Amino acid sequence: MTGLAEDARTPGWSYSTGLWHTLRSPEVCIFGLPTNTAMTIVNIVADQVRQGAVLKPDERRADVLTNHDVAIRPVHPAWYRHFFGAAVDFYQAPPLPIVQVFWPDKQGRFAWEQDAEAGCRASQPLLWLSPAEHPQGVWTEFDPYEGWPFGTSLPYFSVRTASAVVEGKAEITAVVRGYDGSWRFLDGTGDGSATAVTNLRHIANAHPEVAAVADLAHGQRADRAPDGGWVRSALPS
Repeated sequence: MTGLAEDARTPGWSYSTGLWHTLRSPEVCIFGLPTNTAMTIVNIVADQVRQGAVLKPDERRADVLTNHDVAIRPVHPAWYRHFFGAAVDFYQAPPLPIVQVFWPDKQGRFAWEQDAEAGCRASQPLLWLSPAEHPQGVWTEFDPYEGWPFGTSLPYFSVRTASAVVEGKAEITAVVRGYDGSWRFLDGTGDGSATAVTNLRHIANAHPEVAAVADLAHGQRADRAPDGGWVRSALPS
């Protein structure tokens, strides 16, 4: 589960990772709600899937919200890199199916309906449309990868590192990219030191030197050399 809070650029969104892997069900996303609320709704829908309620494109569901239906629509794959970097990073081989859960306004109208409330419309992109077809605005202008060196591992991606690295008391001496796409940033005291969790943006901002190994493939590591460069090697299989 990944939750992104609203910021100065866009409303927030949340999405699942793992439904396709475990149940061959589309992943679930929702936009425009507080993070805790959004993640709760994603969990409700995921639990329904686990209980056998198959997700169908263009369906309405009355058992997710109190007193209102939600609508389910498929997400166009062209949006995946914009909003679902952790899922793309996990699966490595899209397209995987993703559906968007739409919530209605207080009158039960959905974001694509012309008379829906402005907040409902502005907070939810219409992701069944391709970026070229989508109305121009904040969603089509949003590019989380602009100037970002870590590919599909987006800035909010959770990574493991040593507490001393998070606190700014130690330098990064090794970077490990797991076979599952995970990242670990080590401080020279051994792999077991990576017990703290932070996000990739913090690492990239505080330790810009790691940008040189941002292209590490799955199953590789890079160790800092005495001259300040990096020496790459394969992880044990």
